[in-house]
Amino acid sequence: MSVADIAKSVIKSINEGDTLAAVSLPASNFHEGTVKLATVLLGKKLGGIYITTSRPSSHIIVELEEAKANLSDLYFVDLVSMTVGGNTEDARTLFIESPTMLESILLNISLLERRLKSKRRFVLFDSINGLSIYSEPKVLKEFINVLGNSMRIKAIYTMLMTVEEQTDGDLAAALELLSDTMIGV
Repeated sequence: MSVADIAKSVIKSINEGDTLAAVSLPASNFHEGTVKLATVLLGKKLGGIYITTSRPSSHIIVELEEAKANLSDLYFVDLVSMTVGGNTEDARTLFIESPTMLESILLNISLLERRLKSKRRFVLFDSINGLSIYSEPKVLKEFINVLGNSMRIKAIYTMLMTVEEQTDGDLAAALELLSDTMIGV
């Protein structure tokens, strides 16, 4: 599935009333795909929260600006920059000290929700595989369940992004059970 097809599938899913999608992209175009997906959603006047475990938010912001995305209603939860000593100056971004602090992720999402202006909202989690490096499988499944269902209750469309080649059968099954739709799988 191309990135454009995945973006169309996500928009279709939103329009059909889904609230939670597991979106799988190959490693070869994962970063390009997540930026394209965020750009498309922002272009449809959705406000969003981009959670990153794979790259510093400052790099993603540059890529989104290069793609001419409207960043006025986009915020970040960055699990990378404080860990590796990156830039932590952006006012749109809340920085988490460690990717092991799963409760902090949920808390920061709740704080950022209040800043969103759009009635239609999304959370893009880039990537669930990134968290699997730091968390035991059982803890990770519990976290995605709490995250997914709390966003579902708030009617915030959530995309749990996975890297196709890094997603084992156990994680894929947990995502399939939780999600309204599986895209790119």
